[in-house]
Amino acid sequence: MDLTDLDYNIYLRAGQLVVVCLSLNVLLCAIYFRKLEVPLQRLSIFLLFNWIIEVAARICAYSDINNLPLLHLYTLGEFILFLWFYKSLFVRLEIFQKAFRPFAVIGTVLIVLNSVFIQNIYAFNPLAKTLVQLTIIALAVLYFYNLNSLQSSASGIYKSLRLINSAVLIYYSGSLFIFMCNQLFIDASEVYEIIWAFNAVLNLIFQLLVLWGLWIVVFKKAPSSS
Repeated sequence: MDLTDLDYNIYLRAGQLVVVCLSLNVLLCAIYFRKLEVPLQRLSIFLLFNWIIEVAARICAYSDINNLPLLHLYTLGEFILFLWFYKSLFVRLEIFQKAFRPFAVIGTVLIVLNSVFIQNIYAFNPLAKTLVQLTIIALAVLYFYNLNSLQSSASGIYKSLRLINSAVLIYYSGSLFIFMCNQLFIDASEVYEIIWAFNAVLNLIFQLLVLWGLWIVVFKKAPSSS
């Protein structure tokens, strides 16, 4: 087995495990949705959206249909849904609450304009993806920076949110350069295979950490009343 075959197998197996973990996450969220606190309810909606896009993309791939329009849709969805998720975490940060609506509107407009006029929906959208990933990374860093002031407002799910925020930071920081430099790697097939295998492994780590975070909340032991 040469390097290209190995990279493809890693990409394939990691991708399959991502779907399994993502499906478990969605299932947990669906069963226990009403018991989850607001931040995790909002994360649940993102995970469901992610699952729908993932399934649709695989159906398109098996049917020889270009699934890149789904990437453009996913980019817009992850931008809006992650902003909404972090809005529920930054309830004490007035500046974020005030900036949320205009930032969401401006970001949405830029992403849509990019897909309509700059980067065709049947091709990769590295400009929009880079903008969205940098935004999400900044939000994850901001959460850790304000951890002490935010802890008391979400003490019941503190450990879970730290895990999930770590998952966000690991995945988006690791995959940022892939979408920034995607066009540079297209002609170098071996490098292209390696970076997408790496991205699949990062995505698997993300889903596993999210699963762990949800597991802690859903199956935590109730405190004994004595």
